[in-house]
Amino acid sequence: MIGISTFVYMGIIIAVGIVMPLAVAIWWVKTRNDKFSTVLVGAATWFLFAMVLETIPKAVLFNPATSIGKTVLGNTFLYVFFGTLLAGVFEEVGRYVAFKTVLKKRTNRETGISHGIGHGGFEAMFILVSMGIQNLIYCTMINGGTFGILVNQGGLSAADIATLNALPEQLASWSLGMTLLWIAERVFAMLLHTGMSIVVFNAVKQKRISLLFLAIVLHMIFDTAPALYQKGIINLYATEGIIAVLTLVFFVVIYRTLYVKDD
Repeated sequence: MIGISTFVYMGIIIAVGIVMPLAVAIWWVKTRNDKFSTVLVGAATWFLFAMVLETIPKAVLFNPATSIGKTVLGNTFLYVFFGTLLAGVFEEVGRYVAFKTVLKKRTNRETGISHGIGHGGFEAMFILVSMGIQNLIYCTMINGGTFGILVNQGGLSAADIATLNALPEQLASWSLGMTLLWIAERVFAMLLHTGMSIVVFNAVKQKRISLLFLAIVLHMIFDTAPALYQKGIINLYATEGIIAVLTLVFFVVIYRTLYVKDD
């Protein structure tokens, strides 16, 4: 049985996933007198390039039913390289396209941060809300005795079955610490996306294509730890610690060198 505390924690995750991005976006737009539409463009950029276009090559490279997919999934280096490369290229090129087209007339320095808040904020909302709702459904099924039907349905891979079988124990032991860890991870991700948007915004504004390539490489570096975690090379706490430290250093440097000096 799943205790009431897990249901409460999932509710908190969903609530934070909705309120936090909206609160940050509204606060920033009002205090800086910027346009909320820039935030919306950032959200649309993430959805189009990360959730739609990026899935096309992923369907080939990470498909266990194909020979190339089996090769990539079975090789840690290839898994990390292609996973981080696709994320870096699609998300950073997506920002570049947005600043070159829809936002081309918005040259005030706040544009970069507004776009980043939209990009990272909508990602945070999507991940936290969908994860929270999905886990609430699983909890309800487990307590109602119908979870076994889901596990025993046909067409699931051995990996999927193993993941589902581990869920009841994971959800039963869900803690406040795990809840805060998920929220903190999204906070740092929003900060990272904001910094990346500052970099790519300046790549367009200063006509320095080198900054776009820098953003792609940095994105790959930041995504390396999560990819290694997915392969079981490092644990969750090490992953989040690495991301937190790198993100803070990165944002401070980018904020001081590109945003503050952009008058």
